[in-house]
Amino acid sequence: MRDHALPIRPLVALLAIAAITSQSSAHANLAFAGIPDVTIDYYPVDGGDAMAVRRAIDAARPTDAHDGRRVDALSSWDLRWSWPRTRRGGCDLAAATIRYRATVRMPQLAATARLTAAERADWDRYVAALARHEAGHVRYTYRHRGDILAAIRGDLPDRGRRRTGSAGQARRLSDRL
Repeated sequence: MRDHALPIRPLVALLAIAAITSQSSAHANLAFAGIPDVTIDYYPVDGGDAMAVRRAIDAARPTDAHDGRRVDALSSWDLRWSWPRTRRGGCDLAAATIRYRATVRMPQLAATARLTAAERADWDRYVAALARHEAGHVRYTYRHRGDILAAIRGDLPDRGRRRTGSAGQARRLSDRL
């Protein structure tokens, strides 16, 4: 009979790798709980100490398209709305629907990173704070998607103008989110 069990050292290494890579995922899962259709897009960072990891983040971090600044984490969202046609070919704004999707780009410590226990604890706190911060942006836009539907359906006052739905009003509102 052949023994297929892994030797202890490789098994411990595999468990350590799983723990390291799952930490970032666990922080993100907790921060984004209750918000559907959120994708976390991790970029790997590695290093032998905290300063090396910082340099890796600086080299790989995304650029915010709105202001051109490089940031450690970045949230983006896509709001799309539609409505059916009436039998006469008009727009049935009362039946409008909205689709929401968000993507968050965040650093994830590579399994090969060689941090001290104190640096690792600092990393865990940092990535948890990043996830909470980005979740705030995503949660805000998700919660306000109904405002766009209200604008389309004509449920929001339009500063003295007629209270009819408007795709233009919805676009202006979504741009402010």
